[in-house]
This record gives sequence, structure tokens and C-alpha cells, in this order.
Amino acid sequence: MAGLERFRKLPPAQRAMVAIAVLLDGRESQTFLEQDAHLGEELGEVAQIIAVLPASTRIPLLGTELRQALGELQEPMELRGTDYE
Repeated sequence: MAGLERFRKLPPAQRAMVAIAVLLDGRESQTFLEQDAHLGEELGEVAQIIAVLPASTRIPLLGTELRQALGELQEPMELRGTDYE
């Protein structure tokens, strides 16, 4: 699933943002995320791919991914590495 891999390669803050947007707005999340001045196109495309998954798959998947992203954001900076800010 290429879309899921693209999602997982995003920095944790963007993964959390996409997860929250898709959980709250589903298919409409793409429009919201595309408004980001820097990553809008990428975030919107990823959201579109994930939003079309069946709800029985999408909701638990995004809940898990959101918890993981938030956990990464809470790690001390020295454990995060240099791949993202």
C-alpha cells in the first residue's frame, strides 16, 4: 500500500495532522490539508489515499498511527535524530 508508506514517511507532526484531519473529516480532509503553504499538495494526496479506505480499517489504523506520532513528538530531541524538526 504505497499511500500508507508515504504517510509513514512523513515527520511525526505531519503524520499527526493528517491522522486527525482524516479521522475528523474523512474525504473532506484533503481540502483542508491542501491549504498548507509548504506541504499542502503532499498532505492532501496522502489524506486522499487514506480517506478512501473502509472505515473499519481506516479508523483503527489512524488511531494507532496518531498515538505513535504523538509518542515520537514527546521523545527528547536527542532521540529523534535529524530527519525531521
